[in-house]
Amino acid sequence: MGGLFKFIGDVFKPILTIVVTIFLGAFLLSVFWPAADAWIIGHVPAWERLSPAILQVREWLGIHQPEPDPWWMFWRSE
Repeated sequence: MGGLFKFIGDVFKPILTIVVTIFLGAFLLSVFWPAADAWIIGHVPAWERLSPAILQVREWLGIHQPEPDPWWMFWRSE
């Protein structure tokens, strides 16, 4: 019986490692590149549930500033 659990562990360990690596990479990409975040949300709608965590990490890192308006929108008054 112990050999069976070792076999199952040996099979699932690499799969779990790959899944966690992809998830962590996607999370970091979402934090540092908002366009990638939008793309991921477009393909995986459940990813939108992570938005509060992504925004919090951006705030902690000091990269939460909104993007400035393009130069051609000079007539907008705020």
